[in-house]
Amino acid sequence: MAFISLGNIDKNLIPILVGCVICFLNRILNQYEGTLLFKNVILTNIFISFSGLFAGIPYLIIKKSSKGVITTDLKNINKNVIKYLYINKNKAIIKGKKRLILLSSLIYFVQSLLYTYTLIIKTNSWIWYILITSIFYYLIFKIKLYKHHYLSVILILLIGFIIDLVLENIQNDIINNLFLLLIRFLREILLSLHFVIIKYIIEKKFVSVYEMVFFNGIINLLLLGIFSIFDYCFFGIYNYSEYFNNFNFKEFLVIMGVMVTQLCLNLSLLFTINYNSPCHVFIIFVFGQLAYYVNFSGYSIFVIVCLVIILFLSLIFNEIIEINVWGLSYNTKKNISARAGDEDELFITKIDTIDSNLEKDGLLIEFGENQVIE
Repeated sequence: MAFISLGNIDKNLIPILVGCVICFLNRILNQYEGTLLFKNVILTNIFISFSGLFAGIPYLIIKKSSKGVITTDLKNINKNVIKYLYINKNKAIIKGKKRLILLSSLIYFVQSLLYTYTLIIKTNSWIWYILITSIFYYLIFKIKLYKHHYLSVILILLIGFIIDLVLENIQNDIINNLFLLLIRFLREILLSLHFVIIKYIIEKKFVSVYEMVFFNGIINLLLLGIFSIFDYCFFGIYNYSEYFNNFNFKEFLVIMGVMVTQLCLNLSLLFTINYNSPCHVFIIFVFGQLAYYVNFSGYSIFVIVCLVIILFLSLIFNEIIEINVWGLSYNTKKNISARAGDEDELFITKIDTIDSNLEKDGLLIEFGENQVIE
């Protein structure tokens, strides 16, 4: 058996590949210094939230095309009974769906504000996403972790810690901004919870990705709009007049770039969660992080090497790559399914053997399609 092998490779990985490219481009754009937009994080998030409204187009098309369609496997049942069961089932789903969408949007809004408040933090706290998400995923979906998961998480956190030590990020943040560092970790917890709740909403409440992005955009646009009004009138955190007084065609192009890349990124993230798991999102984050070090200055090469290793470990964690030593691949989904198939085949073989022996002894009598023992 090879030391390294591929796990289950199928079309469900396409959103991850698309997300990696879009996230990389989005991070490149975020470093553009020839704009005033990124100096006002609230405005940036308002435009990002507004981009989510465009997901309403496919959402409304799908909703209109499926309106009034009732699917059922039941036959020869009174249509009124089917309609009653269908309506009541959907009422139960919708009842919890709206609250959960609102909850996930509020969590996303709060984590956005916390991120804005802690922009000064340089420590790579995003590394902890993989551990925190795994914990929430286990608590809500009861998904077990195995040896390859534990080893991957430990090495990812260790390498992330080494990066921060070498760059002196964590030392400076602890000395100068300890409170903000703790707030940043709280933000990572909320972001992880947000994505796990989205997985629950999509899987248990039958909400489409487009619907999720659409309503998340509406709710956050409303909340950010209210916050920006209070900020402009009372707080004065950001200078909105400066941005709009200097608005030009270049700023318009930046806005369009941000909206397009962020909309595509959000869709890729949610399709990744839909077809895979919230933990697979970490692969996209790692790849996007490479964009900050493409200038190859200072410790950039060192960080890029570390991020490539983290990317490799994230592929192992999510079972896209399997390591076939020390039993690390024994409990991957691919091998568990293979063992289950072997057990089913063994069971069938045993039944056939028993039938054969009974037939030899004259104890098996065939009666139509059924077989009985005398």
